[in-house]
Amino acid sequence: MSHDYANQDELKKQLKEYLLQIKKNKQLSTEKKYDPKMLQQIVGLEPREGYLHGEYVKRLVIFMRGTGCSHVTETGGCTFCGFYNATNFGEKISDDDYVLQIRSVIESKEIVFSEYPIICIYNDGSLLNEKEISFNALIDIFEMLEHQDHVKKIVIESRIADITEEKLSSLKQITHKEVEIAVGFESANETIREWCINKNFSKEHFEEVCRVATKMGISIVPLLIIKPPYLTESEAIHDYVESLSYLEQFHFQRIDMELPTIEKDTLVYELWQREMYSPLWFWSVIEILRLSQKSSFKTPLYISPPNYSVPAEVKTSNCDRCDERIYQAIDEYNRTGDSTIFNAIECACKATWEEQLQNDIWEGDIPSRIEKSFKKLGERLL
Repeated sequence: MSHDYANQDELKKQLKEYLLQIKKNKQLSTEKKYDPKMLQQIVGLEPREGYLHGEYVKRLVIFMRGTGCSHVTETGGCTFCGFYNATNFGEKISDDDYVLQIRSVIESKEIVFSEYPIICIYNDGSLLNEKEISFNALIDIFEMLEHQDHVKKIVIESRIADITEEKLSSLKQITHKEVEIAVGFESANETIREWCINKNFSKEHFEEVCRVATKMGISIVPLLIIKPPYLTESEAIHDYVESLSYLEQFHFQRIDMELPTIEKDTLVYELWQREMYSPLWFWSVIEILRLSQKSSFKTPLYISPPNYSVPAEVKTSNCDRCDERIYQAIDEYNRTGDSTIFNAIECACKATWEEQLQNDIWEGDIPSRIEKSFKKLGERLL
């Protein structure tokens, strides 16, 4: 196949249709809707840690029960994301139920809410998209947190397309807390972002969002995924370092390294089952940190734990002998920013990783790789 413009358009359409079909199949296989009371309950909580004014403090991640990412209903969503399974499958949750979810956390007897100066609110979508949650509900949530004196920073997630100066201005008017917005930037390579991830925005749009947020005194934290589908391990490392290089110009407080997971009802899961996708190695993470240090990048890099609102079938891993040591080293790295702590970790599995870097080959350009994968996926495509 020659990849002219018309054929590439058809392939993009095919990719989106396949992603949409995966989500539709999941929705049809879910026999019952959530009990109405469940829509007033969060999916889960996870205590973590993060920096606040140079001090490493407790932060609380709240996984809300969300309406469902509008990107999924419009284009099939991201190729690697299975979070839709924890949502209300696109049926909008009421303002009152969203507010009750957060109030239940504040009043919970299972945690001591006052111990957490950083509160992160995630809805498995975009909190600035009114198809998913009304802006009035978000304002009510911010007002609740504004009255919690111990809370110093509020972190939300949003798609870049949903961030506007008007919305940021409104949020800043109702809170004196620090506000941080995590955005799925994923890759600085627009071809990889569009084809491998199914996320499409221009660098110019991202740069304008960063400019507006800075003007409003709001922090943007880019999320960068390692090894989306259709990249080899070595290509993924190169793309990540190139993305870090591009993001250096913005002087962000932090960039979040998202360790990939393989979740059901995703394209990555389908590819993994057919041996067309392999999980990321921790050695690749360590190599990215080494190259980042070698390049003298200044922006702090935080390695996010691969724990989300849905269970993963497979996570980033080396082997049973060294994984636990690496997790411990990641905790220490996140606390200190010192990547040299990984230097002491050695394991026989490193040779297997090095061999994969040499022999793991996807032939052709990315569109041709996708076309080849569709042939193997066969009837699952329709």
